Amino acid sequence: MEKLSTGVFTFMFYFVPLSSDSAGIAEVKPDYRLYVMAPLGEITDWDAFRAELELLKENGVYAITTDIWWGLVESEKDNQFDWSYYQKYSETVEASGLKWVPILSTHQCGGNVGDDCSYPIPSWLWKKDSAENMAFKSESGDWNKEVLAPWWQGTSIQYEELYRSFAKNFSDKRNLIAKIYLSAGPAGELRYPSYQKTNGWKYPGRGELQAYTDGAKSDFRLSMKEKYASITKLNVAWGKRYRNWDEIQPPNNGDEFFKVGGAIDTAFGIDFMKWYQGTLEKHLASISRLAHKHFDRVFKVPIGAKISGVHWKMNDPFMPHSAEYSAGYYNYSQLLDQFKKSKLALTFTCLEMGDSAAQTAPQYSSPKTLVAQIATLATKKGLSLNGENALAINDVGSYDNIAEMVFNYGFDGFTFLRMSYLFDDKGNPTAELRLLADKLQSKSIPVTFTVDNVPATRGVYLIGDRGEIGRWNPVDYEYKLTQSEKGNWSGTFRLAANQSYQFKFLMKDENGKITWQQGANKNLTTPMAGKGAYTSSW
Repeated sequence: MEKLSTGVFTFMFYFVPLSSDSAGIAEVKPDYRLYVMAPLGEITDWDAFRAELELLKENGVYAITTDIWWGLVESEKDNQFDWSYYQKYSETVEASGLKWVPILSTHQCGGNVGDDCSYPIPSWLWKKDSAENMAFKSESGDWNKEVLAPWWQGTSIQYEELYRSFAKNFSDKRNLIAKIYLSAGPAGELRYPSYQKTNGWKYPGRGELQAYTDGAKSDFRLSMKEKYASITKLNVAWGKRYRNWDEIQPPNNGDEFFKVGGAIDTAFGIDFMKWYQGTLEKHLASISRLAHKHFDRVFKVPIGAKISGVHWKMNDPFMPHSAEYSAGYYNYSQLLDQFKKSKLALTFTCLEMGDSAAQTAPQYSSPKTLVAQIATLATKKGLSLNGENALAINDVGSYDNIAEMVFNYGFDGFTFLRMSYLFDDKGNPTAELRLLADKLQSKSIPVTFTVDNVPATRGVYLIGDRGEIGRWNPVDYEYKLTQSEKGNWSGTFRLAANQSYQFKFLMKDENGKITWQQGANKNLTTPMAGKGAYTSSW
């Protein structure tokens, strides 16, 4: 069946629009990798686990990603580590032939979307200081203890002890470990615990600011002292009449603060949001420095961290971006600058989703737009970028969405959440594993397309059915061919090996007008190895 129509998605508010100069032109990157996230809970049947890992490898998976739960390895007391479970785990992964990506998970398992286990962070931690310094408190007064607050001075000390011990105990696995991830907040993501179900949050609620402990307020005041030096200068900037620093408080009503025309657009609001996100940036800088200190010489692998895809409320006409802001995402470009400074790879979520609810209340959700924005920024800044799905997926459309984003926005890899969806209770592969292997496999080859007798002097392109070649969307994605001295047009793109494609050639004039090649769609099955080629006439 011929495909003669195209789709386009619109970028809202401050999001970077696509143009002819920035349209997606990527493909399967030569070093692209497919990862799978392991089950959250403990493995009990090691033979069955190894058999499943071997099946993953057979289906194009490069590595298994595993949470190293702090609450398991240092549960008894400070600096008393037990790595025996994860040592057996690493040996099982090694025997399967897969690589291993450990996550130093300094957050709690339990209470977040998809959590099916309960591993709180070590209980002895809470004897070291008060919750007012170590935990989070929301604007409603709800407490959260699933991760240490970044303004507590002991946070970096505890993390360094964990990092040092991991490096010492797994130095013999340097050839097994492909990458190391740092948990930087709740659910392992660099953010505040603003949208936690355990605190009553329901999608698509804004969530709540998390800056109301004594430790948080003290840190905010200290930051303002450093900026303004005197209360008089602060009063001039904010239009206030404070008599002393103790009167300075975070916003007392988040909904009023975030609404259009609210305090967020004032000098106070801007200062608060810069501090709020800036605290996350300082935290990332701290833990990355410690990780590089203990991991670089031992493992010599990339170190990464994750940002959450907070895609709802983006286009809310009354409180735009309020869910992102509540989580601590005020300026993505500046946040990604910190990843660059900290020499960290970036993982971003929600690649499986579309923008169908972008203008629908109450969601106002634009995940596809958000992924494109973050990926474009990451590419410009030279960051290594990995993707994830945010929720369980079992439909072809979601896999196609992932492939479209991964192969057109410079992703170095994709991690599928979660391994348990890929096998049934007897360890047999599910339809999800077949879809994963079909749509997102790691093995790729260069394929050269050539077309002659084209009635054009410029602007010849390829477009096709799979994510690697644009999903029939030549407006947003360009796979451009180059004219040779002989007059024909050709281009080489990396496509999945041993895969069937449908495609067509098209022309674009200087105004972007598209002329499709007439006739039925072209067909090609790529070789299993080596190089591929397709030659046709217009």
